Formats: sequence, structure tokens, C-alpha cells
Amino acid sequence: MTLRRRRSDNDVKSCWEVEATTPMTSRPHFSSPRSSSPRYEHSGLKKPRAVSLGSALEQERLLDTTTFSGYLSVPSYSQYQSRADRAEEETATEVPQILRFPERTYSQLIIETSEESPFLAVDDEYTEEFKCNSLADATNWFENFGINVLYGMINATIVLPVLLSFASIIYQDAFFSPFMPVLVKLTLSSGIIHQICFSSFSSLPFAVGQVQDAGLIFLHSMASYIVIYCRQNVPNCDDETLLTTVTILLALCTASLGCGLILIGRWKLAQYVQMLPTAVMGGYLAFIGYFCGLAGLKLMAGSPPEFTLQTILDKWPFLLPGVVGGLFIYVSVRRLRHMAVLPSCILLLLCLFYTALIISGTTVEEATRMGWIRSMERPPSWYHTWDYFRFDKVVWSVFPRLFPTLLGMIFVVALSSSLDVAAIELELKRPLDYNKELRMVGISNLVSGLTGGYTGSYIFSQTIFSLRAGIRSPIAGFALAAFQGVVFTLPFPVLSYIPNFFFGSLLVMICVDLMNEWLWEVRNRVKPAEYYVCIFTFVCCLFLAVETGICCGVAVFIGCKRFGVDVGENQEHADGHSIKETGHSNAVEHVITKPSENGSRL
Repeated sequence: MTLRRRRSDNDVKSCWEVEATTPMTSRPHFSSPRSSSPRYEHSGLKKPRAVSLGSALEQERLLDTTTFSGYLSVPSYSQYQSRADRAEEETATEVPQILRFPERTYSQLIIETSEESPFLAVDDEYTEEFKCNSLADATNWFENFGINVLYGMINATIVLPVLLSFASIIYQDAFFSPFMPVLVKLTLSSGIIHQICFSSFSSLPFAVGQVQDAGLIFLHSMASYIVIYCRQNVPNCDDETLLTTVTILLALCTASLGCGLILIGRWKLAQYVQMLPTAVMGGYLAFIGYFCGLAGLKLMAGSPPEFTLQTILDKWPFLLPGVVGGLFIYVSVRRLRHMAVLPSCILLLLCLFYTALIISGTTVEEATRMGWIRSMERPPSWYHTWDYFRFDKVVWSVFPRLFPTLLGMIFVVALSSSLDVAAIELELKRPLDYNKELRMVGISNLVSGLTGGYTGSYIFSQTIFSLRAGIRSPIAGFALAAFQGVVFTLPFPVLSYIPNFFFGSLLVMICVDLMNEWLWEVRNRVKPAEYYVCIFTFVCCLFLAVETGICCGVAVFIGCKRFGVDVGENQEHADGHSIKETGHSNAVEHVITKPSENGSRL
């Protein structure tokens, strides 16, 4: 079986070239109205595109690489027929007497097998060839091991900064500020657990799974509600009790989410979860962008109890670098479309900050007192991260009040994970079992919750990056987890040396990308009624609870359909087939678009 084939120019996809922009947050986005797919030429449908922050080696390597489907294909016996025929012919002439006359005695065979015997010559040749092959295999193994570790490190440079910023999204309340070193370590440990689970149990050996944005808003809502409830209804509630209640209940909700996803996959309900209209999902994704941007501004402003216009006017020197940095990263990634752009921009921001400190003669301690860096205590050793998990101090009366939010989180994360699987499926060019993948995501969340972690799923941009890079081993995923483990075990708080605008710029970048995509660029790519449903869902999520906003969006969508409003629900292709345009199937059917002639992706 030939494992290497030359791909045509139209098939070349360099994973170093990226469409845009947000890591660990992107979902399938709508593509250019100009569809290059024959199926869409006469249908009037708009293809979605995938936002991938990273993807494979240089183009020359991609021209001569193995596709994953080809790698797994079963060889045909006809490929070896000629070799088998030659072997039969050689048997009668070249095989020595020792093999052709098995009825002879052992002593006779020894006598006939001399040093000049063809059998010995063949044996020596085989031995030397075996030694050479063993040495080559060992060399290739070490080479492949190094490549896997390298790509694990590359993925770590993308994942770690965003993962650290996610802790600030979950724990925005000022109460959590003194405990951020421990809470950041919990987020890191959750990312490690997710990656180990995905590398161990996923059907895709190149899978990347981490804490993801889809469930963060629900976790933040739960954490904030628990703080308010305990302060108002629990007399003499000390900080330890409050922190214990929050961390344990969030972990239990994550484990419950995992159980829910396992049941959805076990009962094969993925197709029903995927019925959420694309317009409603778009409004929710736009709200995720707004929420991340607001969290970034609050972080740069020092996490004030109330964030108002006066706060912006008072703290604008601290906000301006993060806003400018976020816009700079967003534009750079969209324009340059290279996987190395984001790490380079991140490194540039850090270099500019410390260069400014050196020029001005300001120390890190002085910058911390001025408000540029978050002040926090020295964290405990990594094995003391779970010291606050004391079940005897949990305020259990608040747990039933979290059930409505938990149900919404299960539904949204299930749909979000399905979108991620669809993006990977289209790049892989072979069907994946959605129910099986949801069960695997559920197992990962169950383990994460039982170890005090948070919700996670496939990071489809980095998974596609690893796929195009030729990664076919889970070693890359374990290497990513190992690099995260190194940061997790550091004896000093990482946030004490990173300016607030560093994380703020990442969150601003996420905000600009998602809101621009789903509130502006999408307007010319969907039906007008769909666009209005998307805006309506976003507004409802903005002023109401997230789950309430999603329900309102679904209700309006169903109402429009009942009254005959064109929401693009069913469109006929030129061949007479029908496709559900605003449903999940259309939102992910062509997530990965065809590359243009110059190698960039439309």
C-alpha cells in the first residue's frame, strides 16, 4: 500500500495559512457569497467557512503527504498479486533443499546446508536488511516523536494565553480577586485533563481539546449567582465557605454536563440537538464576543464592582493599550493569515511593555502598585490547589437553583461540540459519528468536573492544524498537556508578571471577531429575516439571561416560519434536493472552503 500520494494544486491546504482569527472560541462562520462548490452554484445558498487559527507544514511538504483517510484505507490484495506470482516462481529455483524437502532428517539437512548454501546467504541478507530497517525505524520514530513534541509546543503557545484569560471570564466578581492564583491553576488543570482525555479516548489521534468558551458564560452566571445568594441568605458566610461552594458546585455542574452529553450520545439524540437555527446560534455567539470584550475591559480597569462610563473615563490609560492591542492582533491575523502571527503579536505586546518599563525606570512592583499588573499573593504549591474542596462547607441549598442554567449549558455545549465535530469532519473528508464524539466529549467533561475543572470540547482550529501538519499520533496532545503541566507547577503566580492589557487584548480580539462576524458581515449572507432573528437573539441575551435569550430567539424563528416569513428554512437545489438552510446541517456542511489558486482560503 502506498501511503504517500501527490495532491493536486486545488487540494493544497497549508495549515500555516489561516482564515481568521479567534483561538478556542471560533465556530463555523459564513463564507464569501461566491461559492466555489458545484453544489452551491445554482442553489442560492451561502456556504459557511471555518475560522482556523492554525494549520500544516509548508506547501512543498503538503504536496507529498498522506491524507488521514488514505492512511486508514485497507489495502487491496491486487496490489500484491504480482509480488505473490514472483514469489511462487522463485520458490522452485532459489529456495534451497532445506525448504523443499521437509521429509528429510535433521542431520541430513545440516549436512546439506553449508556456508555456500543459498539458504545461509538469504538468511544473512535478511538479517542485515532487518538490522537496517530496525535502525531506520528507530530513527524515524525519534524524528516523528520530535515533530509531535514540536507541534504540541506550538499548540501550547496558542492555547495557554487564552486559557489563562478564561479564568478572568468565569470569576469576574471582585470577591475572587485574592484567590485568582488558585483559580487560574484550576483552569490550567482542567485544560490538562481535557487534553489527556481527548488524546486517550478520541477517535482522532491529532485531537486538541481544552476549556472552551461555549460554557464559560453559564459558569460565570452560576458563580455570580452563588456569591449573591450566599451573601444574602447565608448568615456569617466567610470567604472560605463562599469559595468552597463556588468551586465545588461549578465542578459538579461540569460533571453533570458530562453525564448529559454521554446520555445524548448514548441515546443518539445529536440530530435533535442540532435543530437549533443558525440565526439563533449566531446571536448567542455574538453575545459571547460582547461578554469577552466586557470582561477584558473590566480586567484592564482593575475589576471594579461596577463598570460604568465614568469608569472608562477614569481608567482610559489602562484600557487604551488593550483595545489597541486587540485591534492590532485582529487585523494582523486576518491580513497575514499565518499561524505564527498570534504568538508573534503576543510576544510583541510583552516586549513593548517591559521595554517601556526599562526606559521609564519602573520596576515590576511599581507597575503592580500603579495598576498595570494584577496584585496577588504567592500561590500555594500545585498539590494544594484543591485544598478548598471541603464538602462540609458547601451551601447545598443554592444547587437546585442552578438547574435551569445547567440545562441551557448542556444544550448549548452539545450544539457547539457538534459544530466543532462538523468542521473537523469536513476537513477530514470522511464521516464522523456525532453521537460517539459527543459521548467522548461527555467523558472528558465528566473527568474534568470530578477533578474540579470546567467545561471543554474540541478546539477545532488547532485540531485541523494538527491534521494538516501530518500529526497521526496522540503524542502531540500529550506533549501539549505536558507543557501546560509545566506552567501549572510553577511556584510563582504567572499573572504577577503579565500586564492586564495582555489578557485584555486577547479578549478584545475575540470580541471584535465574533461581533463583527455575526452582527455585521453576516447581513449579506443570510435571508433578511434570519439576520433580524440573529440580532433579536443577541439583544435578548444582552438584557435577559442567556438561556432566556436563546429561547426567545427560537420562539421568534418558529413564529416567522409559521406565518410564512422567509427565514431560509428550506431551499431547493438545482438537482431537486432539499436542504435545511438555517439548521445545523447547513451551518456546518461546507465549513472548510476550497482554497483559492494562490493557496489562501476564501
